Amino acid sequence: MSLRAWRIALAGYFVVLAVISGLAYAHGLSSVILELPHADKLLHFGLLGGASFLARKATDDERAAGVPGGPLAVGLCSVIDECAQAFFPTRTFSLADLAANIAGVVVFALLAGPRKNAGGEGEGRKL
Repeated sequence: MSLRAWRIALAGYFVVLAVISGLAYAHGLSSVILELPHADKLLHFGLLGGASFLARKATDDERAAGVPGGPLAVGLCSVIDECAQAFFPTRTFSLADLAANIAGVVVFALLAGPRKNAGGEGEGRKL
């Protein structure tokens, strides 16, 4: 897939995340889904993990302080968003949600793997 396609996919995914986040702040998420055991944590893990995967691909594995910059940005945004929930009466800060966010970011960043060089082989760089 081309770098441009990864960037378009990431932009679309961020729109979906923004809608989900907005619905959460407005209490518009389906309580049926959230009543399932561990559904909230699995959603945090999967949604932020997906963003991390796409961000690593869309940034072509660019590095910030030796860490893939795309997943790093997703992780920082998730920490800021989770901490900000402490200041909103309709939301609740949760250390478990934060842990699920970070776990998803790390696992999916690893799944995205290192960028490919011109020969199509991974360069062997690690997260």
